[in-house]
Amino acid sequence: MDELRELTEQEIPEGRPSENVRARGAVSQVLLLLRYGDARSALALFAELHPADQGDVLAELSREVGNALLAVLTPEDVAKILKHLEVEKAVEVSEKMEAHRLSQVLDEARPDVAADILRRLPNERFRETLKAMNRAEEVFHLLGYADDTAGGLMTPQYLVVKDSMTAAVALDILHLLGTHAEAFSSVFVVDDRERLVGSLSITRLALAQPTTVVRSITDTHVVYVHAGTDQEECVHLMARYSLRHLPVVDEEHRLIGTIQVEDVVDVMREEATEDMYRVAGIAGERLLGPLLNSVRYRLPWLYINLATVFLAALVISLFESTIARVAALATFLPVIAGQGGIAGTQTITLVVRSMALGELAQGQGSRLLIRELLLGLINGVLLSLVVGLVAYLWKGQPMLGVIAALAMLGNMLVAGLTGAGVPLLLRRLHMDPAVSSAVFVTTFTDVVGFFLFLGMATALIRFLL
Repeated sequence: MDELRELTEQEIPEGRPSENVRARGAVSQVLLLLRYGDARSALALFAELHPADQGDVLAELSREVGNALLAVLTPEDVAKILKHLEVEKAVEVSEKMEAHRLSQVLDEARPDVAADILRRLPNERFRETLKAMNRAEEVFHLLGYADDTAGGLMTPQYLVVKDSMTAAVALDILHLLGTHAEAFSSVFVVDDRERLVGSLSITRLALAQPTTVVRSITDTHVVYVHAGTDQEECVHLMARYSLRHLPVVDEEHRLIGTIQVEDVVDVMREEATEDMYRVAGIAGERLLGPLLNSVRYRLPWLYINLATVFLAALVISLFESTIARVAALATFLPVIAGQGGIAGTQTITLVVRSMALGELAQGQGSRLLIRELLLGLINGVLLSLVVGLVAYLWKGQPMLGVIAALAMLGNMLVAGLTGAGVPLLLRRLHMDPAVSSAVFVTTFTDVVGFFLFLGMATALIRFLL
């Protein structure tokens, strides 16, 4: 307590802006109490916060003050905080602890949480911390799996019984586990070789006759994944079948872990955010992150977009003489191109999301293209009528209205085709469909829209003079 007071008297960090308003207020109050030497009240206020908010507080403190605050918490309390934090923030908090202290905390944490943190530590710190852990072997087993696979998501903590047991023996096993079994509504059933056989609800097990063999009441239609299964597929399965726990098996079909629903929620948020960032060309960037990182992520796509803009400008330059003779054409260029870009972006957003959620199967590409062409035709006809009428009433030239209407119709068809076709093509090439598809689609709609509008105007210019 004295060490904590002394440290805060030496340095009271301003802290960076918090993502959590409640945590930001708590940081201010905790620091204010520490500044005036009331460490006891500061700790009491800190203890009242939810573990996730406590993590936000720790993340905003300096290393010295954070270490002092962590020192007065039990390893179990710190482990609870790490459990509720995103991995990056958990690592940030963990780096404020000495290796020996961190090893004690990770021993109390869930093995999958400990593995996620250890993966992101510097090599020397990783080896030092793992060596000091009592449960190193259990965690080390998880480190062999890629972070974005079922093996990287799973935890080796689950309820399991043998299919040859009686219901009475199986219930005795659950009784021995005590509070550790409270988070589970069912148990997994394995054979004598640890191979997954099925699952069994605890309610059904409790209601069975004591002499009933577990095998006879087991539900063998169990959904499972292999350790190498991509995390997105795990998300799809758990969402589709409303699973709270998804068993993970090895190549021999032996049960080696389970994925819990709270971990899948984090993955869903991460995948959705990643896809959204990639569509915009800012994958890997984070709000209020390092400025140079933002430049590094954004600038390449801005250069690509600049090249596409110059391509559109080149198309316009081919028709400079036409525009010079009929200046009214310049008025409608952004209308034709902009509407096509918006329509294409709408399609991209829908297609990329459907792909991410597994709603668009491999064989449905042709059906999607036909649907988007029909949709583009319908929207194009309805929009072209408005554009043509406005052009005629505004400029008093019937042919200008016809040309603008036809260009709008054509560009809406192109928007539907490219909005669906570009993500499909990227997937066929085994590339991420979300990788800045919008840049490519808006290029198509700009170039084709300008070319259609100005090309028809050039061919029919005698009717416009």
